[in-house]
Amino acid sequence: MREELSVRETWPLECLHCRHEWQEEYTVRRMTDGHGHDVVVWMRGEVPVQPPWAGTNCPGCDMDTVSVFPQGEYARRRAPASADFASPPVEQLYSPVQPRPSIPLY
Repeated sequence: MREELSVRETWPLECLHCRHEWQEEYTVRRMTDGHGHDVVVWMRGEVPVQPPWAGTNCPGCDMDTVSVFPQGEYARRRAPASADFASPPVEQLYSPVQPRPSIPLY
């Protein structure tokens, strides 16, 4: 195999179980094998590893329900809104039907 390109990429990840977010840095080597096929090798610290979307466990809860953000999406994300329990439920805020006044029961 002949190495053609080696780049460092940072991949943002989120655990779907505990909602922990973190980033992992990889060295991605793109090569061509002896038959002209493209080969991509993912490395962390000079050790070949699986790509970020396969076989990653959460460092917080050790679950394997991890989602990968698209490249550049992590930087555009807003900080999570704080939970305000005094506000009405989302269903009331975005309901297309106006609530009817209550009818007194006798």
